Amino acid sequence: MKKILLTLLLVTAGQICFASCGNLSCTVPYDLTSGVSRFFSKVTGQNFLASKIGESLTKRAIKKEITSGKIDVNLRSFSTRDLKAGRFKSLEITGKNIVTDGVYITYFNTKTLCDFNYVVQNKDGNVIVKEDIPVSVKTIISEDDLNNTMTSSDYKRLVSDINTVGGTLNLFQIVSTSIKLKNNKMFYIMKYSVPFVRKPQEIVISADLCVHNGEIIFANTELVNDNLSLDVHNFSKILNYINPLDFSAKILENKNARFNIQNVNISGDKITIDGTITVLKDKE
Repeated sequence: MKKILLTLLLVTAGQICFASCGNLSCTVPYDLTSGVSRFFSKVTGQNFLASKIGESLTKRAIKKEITSGKIDVNLRSFSTRDLKAGRFKSLEITGKNIVTDGVYITYFNTKTLCDFNYVVQNKDGNVIVKEDIPVSVKTIISEDDLNNTMTSSDYKRLVSDINTVGGTLNLFQIVSTSIKLKNNKMFYIMKYSVPFVRKPQEIVISADLCVHNGEIIFANTELVNDNLSLDVHNFSKILNYINPLDFSAKILENKNARFNIQNVNISGDKITIDGTITVLKDKE
């Protein structure tokens, strides 16, 4: 996903402020072309045309990194020359019905949070981030999104890890998993097999979603099945390991970007996640 983000940030658009935005530390613009040059770039329409070309190139680059979905890009630049040099005001990207790396997302919006951003490509084609770039992120993930994500090979690998431990200890094997969103809660439905029992058993656990240390976790877990005796507290540790929502969010993580989830909310059959990503400045 960092590859997508950096591609987005290579050409850019958005709004906000100079120097300091609340807790943000934004870099004061530097190395910009002269005010006269920026003025003529604007009045002649060159800057507008360059921004539109940049938006088109960014959209095309993103589409190479996703399996399907609709992408809209809004780019604001200082001038044509500054944009070519990788200096821009802001970038906003909106995606709908996105599928990437086996993760399904109904909606996402990312927007740079500073009014000066600086990203270049070196002669080898590698992206160099000249200054930290903070980006706001809003994501909407539906019940269908989560269930589709849980069919991906990477998610199945997490389940396989649990089954490996369960099989070694002769405890259980997870047969299938699914999610239901109802009454502002997530219901995790798991079918599993146990030794000497022919028919798979089903367990349903309800949970609230909360943010802890920047990650989405299950909280206030309760067993819905009346016919089972189970330590739900201990079992919730397994659920958090194979939490499909946290799995979906982690596609934004990498060693070169800090991803911090701030809020998560269930409404109807959809979950809204708000957070920030800071793409870190490369060491030179």
